[in-house]
Amino acid sequence: MKMKTLFFSILLCAVMSPAVSWAQPSLVDPIEVFEGSLDDPENEEIALHWDVTNLTDDTLNLMVTRNIIQLVSPYNLPYDEDAAGAYDRFCWGPLCYPYGQFSSFSTEGYLVELFPNETDTTFIADYYPAGVAGVTALEYCFHPVGDIAAGTCQQVLYCLDAENCALNVNESTIESSPLFPQPVTGLSSFPYQLNGAARAEMTIHNAAGQLVEQQTLRAQQGVVYIDASAYPAGMYVLALTTPEGERVTEQFLVQ
Repeated sequence: MKMKTLFFSILLCAVMSPAVSWAQPSLVDPIEVFEGSLDDPENEEIALHWDVTNLTDDTLNLMVTRNIIQLVSPYNLPYDEDAAGAYDRFCWGPLCYPYGQFSSFSTEGYLVELFPNETDTTFIADYYPAGVAGVTALEYCFHPVGDIAAGTCQQVLYCLDAENCALNVNESTIESSPLFPQPVTGLSSFPYQLNGAARAEMTIHNAAGQLVEQQTLRAQQGVVYIDASAYPAGMYVLALTTPEGERVTEQFLVQ
């Protein structure tokens, strides 16, 4: 088993003007890469940990969002205890969240409050290979509610019996533009292009990993519209996946 860590610290960052600044959390020795073998019984559950600290002069109230960068196949998402495939979860603050959940709860009581120079030690990223070799890449973002850009993110590669512990470099067939506007308060649009793919399956999952919408897209280019009135407030993940496994994802917040 090999793990690579990186000391990563972000302080107040000036944006455009000295009068405007962002207070971001800092990650203490976050792990970039985990390498191991499926033959090692200790790798049936891989638990990675790092501390989150506040080196700013402001009090931070933070949630965690887990983004998908790359998945092995099969991947058990949404999680089903009877299904095959690798799966994951994370712990933050008072809870270890259900398998496959995309983000921690954004309500008071579940946020982690960090006063200046305070450190939180509750974060754990759990990955379960379930006998599936390859490279899964997940990103964990620690941020205020509804504002990932104001937070700090860390990408982790989970490599089990992988010939090359790296992200796939093949260009995706499908392309998309960012969903706009965000957060979704009325009607927002998500333009896409299939670029020759026969079709793409569009899915939307809520923060608990539950499928809330599914549709097959066959037009070579088009727009997916998200109507805020059709969804309860919260975080969602929209994904387009081709039969060949090419995939793009977009996270959005409904208010």
